[in-house]
Order: sequence, then structure tokens, then C-alpha cells
Amino acid sequence: MNFEKRNFMGIELDVLVGHPDHDLLFVAQQVARAAGLKDPSESVRHERLKRQAGMQLAALRPLIELNSCSLPTDAQGRRIRSTSVLFAEAEVYSMLLRGHAPQSEPFRKWVTEEVLPSIRKTGKYNAEESSNPIAVAIMDELKCLRGEIAELRQELQAKTFTLAAPAVEPSPYEGQPGVALCDPAGFDVRT
Repeated sequence: MNFEKRNFMGIELDVLVGHPDHDLLFVAQQVARAAGLKDPSESVRHERLKRQAGMQLAALRPLIELNSCSLPTDAQGRRIRSTSVLFAEAEVYSMLLRGHAPQSEPFRKWVTEEVLPSIRKTGKYNAEESSNPIAVAIMDELKCLRGEIAELRQELQAKTFTLAAPAVEPSPYEGQPGVALCDPAGFDVRT
């Protein structure tokens, strides 16, 4: 488990990856600030009360210490506080859709004008058919990841070799009557 800087829909955020229950956990106040919400702290508090969302970083301390994870720092070089709240993806999407920042506008527009109508009409969203830059970027990243996976599979197959099982030859004594080397009491009968 560790924190990574991730570009999420054009917004750079600190993301906790490797949590056993969540693929990604985001620092909630960073998300609120990036979404352009007026009072990020109050927005996070409101979201937590309204949806019972998020978890405090302090609750994850044992996992973080176990994995010797370093905490992210802000622009002034200060570590995030243990009282900082982390949101899962669903809460991040909710907050980005509520925000009014220019950075989150392309995401809102893409979700509300393309993704949701497509799901309503067809029951699915196919990013390959989209001309939206966000969808195109997602598909390009997905293609790169698929290519990397294919390369890794080939590399793994090249490094993995199968041991041929030795051919089993029949014993020259197979099918011949056995000779007792000791009697039932365990005494040697050869002498």
C-alpha cells in the first residue's frame, strides 16, 4: 500500500493504492479543492455526513505502517494530517460532479452529456466509439496497458521452461514372482 501522484481526469491528486478493500483512495480535501468547491473542509464534512463516506487516515495507520508507506506532502512540504479523510472513487465522482472548477468541467460534461445518455439508451458505454478527449485518453491508456500485459506474458513464457518428465522404463523384474527376503516374524531368510 502506498501513495502515488495520479493524473485523474486532468487533475493531479495523491492516491492511496493497494488497499485491501478499495482499488483507489483519494485525499478528499484535494478532490474538493480541485473540484472548485468554495469551502473544501466543509464540503468534505458535508459529504461524510450525507453519505457516511470516507475514512480517516488515522484508521489506516496500522496498514500504512505495516507497508512502510510514506505520506504525501502538500505544496509547502508538510505531510497530510492523520485526521485527513480519504474517499473512494464513487465519492470522488460525486464531488467532481458538484464542483464548478474549470478543471472539472470536461469531466462533468463528459459524464452528463455522453456517458449517462449512452448508458440510458444502450445499457452500456463504449469509449471506443467516442470522440471525447477524456474517452480517447482512457482508451489510449487502456491500449498501452494491454500492450504491456501482452509483452509481460511473452516475457514470462520465454523465461518459463517446462521440465520434461523422465521416461519411465519398465523394471526388468516386473511380472516375475517375488522372493521373500524375510519371514513374517522379520528374520532374514537368506542366511
